[in-house]
Amino acid sequence: MNVIDVNGLHKSYGARLVLDGLVFAVAEGEKVGVIGRNGCGKSTLLRVLSGGEDADAGEVMRKRGLTAAYLPQEPELDPDLTIAETLERALDEARRKLERFHEIAARLPAVGADEGERLLTEQQTLQLWLDHHGAWDLGHRIADISGRFGIVEMSQRVGELSGGWVKKVALAGMFLREPELLLLDEPTNHLDAETIAALEVMLRQYAGAVMLVTHDRYFLDRVVGRMFELEQGVMTQYRGNYSDYLRQKQERLEAEGRSQSRLMNLLRREEAWLHRGPKARTTKQKARIGRVDELRGQKKDLRVRDVKLEFAAEQRLGGTILEFRDLGIKLGGRRLVEELSFILRKGERIGILGPNGCGKTSLLKTVLGELAATAGEVVLGSNTRIGYLDQARSGLDPEQFVHEALGEGEWVEVAGQKRHKIGYLEDFLFPAGEQRKRISTLSGGERARLLLACLMLQGANLLILDEPTNDLDIPTMQVLEEAFADFPGCVLVVTHDRWFLDRVATGILHFEESGKVVYYEGNYEDFLRFQELREEGERQARKLEAKPAVAEPKARKKIGLGYKEKLELEAVEREIAELEQSKAEYEQLLADPAQLGDRLHLAEVAKSLGDLDSRLEQLFARWEELETRNQGG
Repeated sequence: MNVIDVNGLHKSYGARLVLDGLVFAVAEGEKVGVIGRNGCGKSTLLRVLSGGEDADAGEVMRKRGLTAAYLPQEPELDPDLTIAETLERALDEARRKLERFHEIAARLPAVGADEGERLLTEQQTLQLWLDHHGAWDLGHRIADISGRFGIVEMSQRVGELSGGWVKKVALAGMFLREPELLLLDEPTNHLDAETIAALEVMLRQYAGAVMLVTHDRYFLDRVVGRMFELEQGVMTQYRGNYSDYLRQKQERLEAEGRSQSRLMNLLRREEAWLHRGPKARTTKQKARIGRVDELRGQKKDLRVRDVKLEFAAEQRLGGTILEFRDLGIKLGGRRLVEELSFILRKGERIGILGPNGCGKTSLLKTVLGELAATAGEVVLGSNTRIGYLDQARSGLDPEQFVHEALGEGEWVEVAGQKRHKIGYLEDFLFPAGEQRKRISTLSGGERARLLLACLMLQGANLLILDEPTNDLDIPTMQVLEEAFADFPGCVLVVTHDRWFLDRVATGILHFEESGKVVYYEGNYEDFLRFQELREEGERQARKLEAKPAVAEPKARKKIGLGYKEKLELEAVEREIAELEQSKAEYEQLLADPAQLGDRLHLAEVAKSLGDLDSRLEQLFARWEELETRNQGG
């Protein structure tokens, strides 16, 4: 059964047609991803489906009694309530039904037969609902959901929370209500990578239907089973996840004879990359690896344009670019960074990862000189020229017109070449008519594109970016990834976009416990592999600690060994000592991933460590047997 059926849906804003006769349905339990360029109508569609906005024409038919919940990009929660009170409100319906169930149970012994039969029927209906929603122990449900989102300070007021924590609380409340349809607009924005991974699991396991708008391509790949793409008011549906969408869109564009060379190249390269790495994509069937043929020259469809990005460094980087020397950062009495030493080298693009509030933005502000280090120092090279894009998208005067953000005059200089402002801004999808719009009227995606336009004019050789992909659509992010890959300078970027890090990063700085920041060489996929190897090494170390020590065997009653068995015991002890030394060396490698850049080498180390542990188990078993007899036990 479908939870929602849509037929001929139209929506316009003035002369701009946003939704042009959409027809689709969402079945019970189905997971659907909605993608498209900024301003194409994705958020509008969710608002119309939620009942928060009216369509101009068409029908939205909902399943009888449908329960639905809508999460906007910026959740609106009561700032005066605590987290606990907010989550309690999410269970108001469940609490009312539970109280009514117990009220009926108390009344039944005192009513007549007819009234008793009616109350029993009502009670059975309530019992089915309570069973289905697991509502018998509401306190346990709150504790469980809070734990999944890492929510601990339940007494904290919502108005004191950061954007990421507000998003977590809003999502937790939605899961507590368990509606039959979840409508989620950018649910991963402001969330850290660990929370996003947990949310993926929760949505895959969610019994209800989910329709979500997101630019997180890993999220789409792992959660959804159908893709809707909005383009110029028209919806195109694709079976499967983001990987399937990439392949099917290529085939559709070829079949329609309107392949745009740049778009096709982006799609083709993205799909080829998607299937090149073995780790994060092992769940994809080999049959999904799309054929990549040489495309025939076709007439370019000018209806859709891509952003043009090309960062150029006006000055060559020197020997020193950026260095942290035993850097320490404290804020509000809390230690954020402790004894961080790191050297940024030419051509490196470093992603900064860690949970919300750990100090990632503070580290960037320390590099920029906006926050003083409490220990150590930040060293910038004499030739280092910084370009900065902050998370709040500040630096734009809301009262200015778009074209005024680029400075005075009609011309700008890009990579040594003069460009007229009109043509330059058109590269960032600002047609001439929209270049006289007030900046205050721009959407988040438009502000991000304008800031990127300003950033390109700076000629910086070190780009420092705080959540640059927020508010950007997938096509713009694809172009941004290519621009960074071709950038001759260095990049320091805070982002939770795992796909972006996989495509761009050459190394990861990861905030761990108690202000410890660890460098991992490689992209996000390599970082995950390093983490797994280190955890495996720690498990093996704990396992070894639990074994009896060779130097301190337990006292046993001596029953004696033969001559050959004594020789064997000595040989076993020698081999154990040698293998333990080798094991310590392997574990030291795994515990210091910055020393390893070769994934094949890492795999060999891990395999050798596993083989070594198996041999040690055999030797310890034989040693115990021989030593027991030797001590008379």
